[in-house]
Amino acid sequence: MDTAIRPGAGALGLPAADVDAVLSGALDADAVILGLPFDAGVAGVPGQRHGPEIFRKLSPAHDWRVDEDGSLGGLIDPLTGGQVLGGRRVFDLGDLGSVPIDPRVGRTAYYRALSRLAHRLAGTAATPLFVGGDHSLSAPVGAGLAAEHGPVHVVCFDAHCDFSARPMPDVADITHADFLGHLLETGAASGCELYGVRTYLPASCGPLPESLRCAYGYGFADPADPADPADPADLADSAHGRPTYLSIDLDVIDPAEFPATGHPEAGGYRLRELLAAVAHVCRTRRVVAVDIVEALQDDRENRTTSAVISALVMTCLRALLDDHREGASGR
Repeated sequence: MDTAIRPGAGALGLPAADVDAVLSGALDADAVILGLPFDAGVAGVPGQRHGPEIFRKLSPAHDWRVDEDGSLGGLIDPLTGGQVLGGRRVFDLGDLGSVPIDPRVGRTAYYRALSRLAHRLAGTAATPLFVGGDHSLSAPVGAGLAAEHGPVHVVCFDAHCDFSARPMPDVADITHADFLGHLLETGAASGCELYGVRTYLPASCGPLPESLRCAYGYGFADPADPADPADPADLADSAHGRPTYLSIDLDVIDPAEFPATGHPEAGGYRLRELLAAVAHVCRTRRVVAVDIVEALQDDRENRTTSAVISALVMTCLRALLDDHREGASGR
């Protein structure tokens, strides 16, 4: 067993490893999980910094078998009879920072450190899954991804249109409510599909660029399947093959089903609908990174919060790795 691998020490019972081992190439990975316990970019109710902690402490401890090189085995999907992530190498790399955040680490320092780390992770063979934290973190992650891949196409599930047309040339200028404006303004994002939107946007934030398209329902558009019609609001036609950044704000879920988020909006997705849409994005796009953000600390809801994040992480991993065998992802 590679001494850099710590079986069972990560979220979901996955092996843990150090980020430097992956960045240096000493440890090969197909996907990695990194927590971002930071919420200084949120307006209003804080507490999103606890998202990674809640996820890890309360996620199901799956009984993986871990081989010498970190390859996974030991789990079977009873619905299909097939292995779950069989032969794949997925590691929990811990958190960037800790709770409480060192007060000497300001927003600018954290965002820039995250952008550099996202850039370096994008240069490896691993697909990173970031667990936040507030939605402002998607700006430095997106900037880091673009530094490696070129402009990314953002697919975002969110109850809100996190956009403003105000000048935001520096990553330190953004908040969780306008990170998309920064990514589009700086050219780090070439376009965005935003699903689940059900709130109004102040006129002062506009006008919306043509590259940002908002819709409530996700269109299961797959050019390879003529029976799977496209949603008119879907930009999938032009986005397939591009490096895609999938961002999931948990407030996209109906608060009757998931209340532990800072800005709940009635009438959202059911979890089953969101899981299906997220899996479809991961199967049909060239996804280079995923984030799951805006879980709020709430002692009454922490187990539900962890269960929802766990389901989303496993859905993304299986769609990216089990359904993208033989290099079908185009990475």
